[in-house]
Amino acid sequence: MADSPEATRRDILGFLVHKRLRGDVSPTVREIGAAVGLRSSRSVHRHLERLRADGLVASVEGRPRTLTVTDRGLQAVGEMPLMGRIAAGRGLEAVSADDEAYSLYSTLLLSDRGGGRYVLRVVGDSMYGAHIADGDVLVVEENEDPPDGAVVVALLHDGDEVTVKKLHREGDTVRLVPKNGDHEDIVVPADGVTIQGEVVYVIHPPRR
Repeated sequence: MADSPEATRRDILGFLVHKRLRGDVSPTVREIGAAVGLRSSRSVHRHLERLRADGLVASVEGRPRTLTVTDRGLQAVGEMPLMGRIAAGRGLEAVSADDEAYSLYSTLLLSDRGGGRYVLRVVGDSMYGAHIADGDVLVVEENEDPPDGAVVVALLHDGDEVTVKKLHREGDTVRLVPKNGDHEDIVVPADGVTIQGEVVYVIHPPRR
């Protein structure tokens, strides 16, 4: 159980974000209480009202009892202290960034172009040459018309296969190019593929 009202509200907000990212329905007050160690429904309501007043959660339009996390709330969950700057070479000492915060969630999953974002885990090594390895996590921005040369998530209509490749348009055809010499290009008619999004970040989990 959290040891302060602020920590409890942070835990509640984190729980609501987790539910939203999984696509689950809005949790009940009892479920929220159980998740953060609160037995009193009244206490949960009090914390939710404070989160609402702070602009971190809001009621879904037409469904006043159903809560959703606002963009401000999403950013708040991912915010952490920015401890300073560090040089990749030599000559710059790590410098403290006083009171500066960095929202990891905002950077990764909120688009400045208004498109939705989601994450996918990579299976296979066809994009190894583009520094995308088996087990990596891709942050994908919904975009049906990315530029040529972009790394994209493409749905092949023949077989309903989804793949990640570099995009090259060639007249009435689309060429999906792997970055591994052991794999061949995929060439399909333009109407035989749907570009579902553009890869904007690659997350490399620590290798054991």
